[in-house]
Amino acid sequence: MPNLKFKRLLILSNSTKTANQFEFSETLNLITAIDNSVGKSTLVKLLFWGIGCEPTLDTSWRTTDSKTIVEFTVDTTLYIVKRYKNNISLKTDNNAFINYDKITGEYSKKLAGILKFKALLPNRNSGLMEIPPPAFYFLPFYIDQKRSWSKAWDNFEKLEQFSNWRSTIVKYHVGLLTSKHFELENDKALKKDSKKTIENQIEKIETTIEIVKDYIPEIANTITETKEFEVLTEEIKIDLRKLQEEQEKILNKLTILNGERVYLEQQQVITEKIISELDKDYKFTIENIEDDEVECPLCGVVHENSIINRTSIMTDKSQAENQLESILAELNKVNIKLTKANSSLSKARENINQINKKYTITEETSNSQDLANNVKNININFNDIIENIAGNSIKKNVLKDKADKVNSVGTLKKDIRDIRKRQKKLITNEDVEEINNSFSSIFSDYIELLDAEAVNISDIRSPLDYNKVIKEGGAAEGSRAILAYYLSIFTMVETYGNEVKSALVIDTPNQQEQSDTNYEKIVNLLTNKTSRKTQILLCAMENEHLEQFRKKAKIITLTKEKLMLKSEYENVKKIFERVNPTTNNA
Repeated sequence: MPNLKFKRLLILSNSTKTANQFEFSETLNLITAIDNSVGKSTLVKLLFWGIGCEPTLDTSWRTTDSKTIVEFTVDTTLYIVKRYKNNISLKTDNNAFINYDKITGEYSKKLAGILKFKALLPNRNSGLMEIPPPAFYFLPFYIDQKRSWSKAWDNFEKLEQFSNWRSTIVKYHVGLLTSKHFELENDKALKKDSKKTIENQIEKIETTIEIVKDYIPEIANTITETKEFEVLTEEIKIDLRKLQEEQEKILNKLTILNGERVYLEQQQVITEKIISELDKDYKFTIENIEDDEVECPLCGVVHENSIINRTSIMTDKSQAENQLESILAELNKVNIKLTKANSSLSKARENINQINKKYTITEETSNSQDLANNVKNININFNDIIENIAGNSIKKNVLKDKADKVNSVGTLKKDIRDIRKRQKKLITNEDVEEINNSFSSIFSDYIELLDAEAVNISDIRSPLDYNKVIKEGGAAEGSRAILAYYLSIFTMVETYGNEVKSALVIDTPNQQEQSDTNYEKIVNLLTNKTSRKTQILLCAMENEHLEQFRKKAKIITLTKEKLMLKSEYENVKKIFERVNPTTNNA
């Protein structure tokens, strides 16, 4: 399995005239300090931020307006990533930098290809599958100081842009889902999207059929089928043929335009509701919430309430207003076309009425209220008959189109069922059992090595049981159990995963005041029980129990000046200038 290893991190702030650079060993690295709160956590967070993730960075750091360069290798290939805000550039070996104006989309696709990360997640709005941002790849490889020790798979912000993603991502990392699964999932999503589109078309057709009824005069079918009518039609077909064809075209156009009008009016109502809700959201954030954060009452996720986030609400509202403006403009065009079509229809009917004065036809009918059952003659003009023919012709074509579309929906439903069956066959029950048993065995071994056996692990049988790990044990033992879980997942990725294996970053394992003995066991495990091919970046305060790790590691010691130094500014600035050749836009 290929390995990702961090080589160097450069940080530059032109606003504060400070900078720094850090080089990393390919094996063990210790990031330490005598005092706390000097930037150990920020250093490793910037590695992930620089490569496209969204770790939790405090407000004071964001005010530095910094940019980063992250150098990393995958096997022998060197990659360089530059990031400033959401602008990111990627360079491979001697190739030119390629610029990307956002993390999602093409950049995520390119990086996923480098990391052999094949997972896909459905877009919240369209339901179509897309490559998730880099954070979803790095989730098993980073233990954040604040978030990870209390909640697994919660290392980064903005993960909730995808709904219900955890099960899918966990399964992929440990081998319970394959790349073929996502190929089929993409096919399935495309077919679902096609099915939804066709179902919307069927809904429009049904609206059209209702509209057509308003244009078709009710005449007994026998009138348009009798020999008498055929004779008369033959006599006047020269006069009426062109008018009939013209009227049929106009009626067809009217039904389509009315269908479009109804659809656009529905979209207008929906968009106006969205604008109203966004307006309420914005007023709520500025009038009712004083803090910079707000917790969602439904999912419990903490969201920022910064100026940027409030601005994003107004941006969404502006986009919705633009969409409404577009809908209203389109609706106005449709109404103008309807007016013209109705005018054309009136002219056609007027011409037909002129001819209609020359001819009459009668329909014999029985009146049920007439006790003598007398036969009455009802005069019917050719205008009604022709409109009946034209309308029924349109209705017949529309119903045929609907039948074809209903058949297409049926075929798509069958295809979707077949894809689900194929997905189920990719991983057998035996495969699932083997992977879960392997996890249980590895997890149990780590629990023993970390002396966390007081934690009840009898119900923790799968990598998906991470919530049960959090709930078990006391504070100190619970933290060691969480570490055992992360290390188990890391080992599972190495054994069953198909992606590149990343460096393992652990921020401050001495959680909940571990005893000297237990802290020594944690350090011993990380020093001696992990693969020699694994790069480890360990953040920890100076401690005598780190000695065995320190002897084998590259030491990065942060001083009281914290992470950024004025003395490094000019030097690092020159490096940024050197690695800033001509770039290409993605």
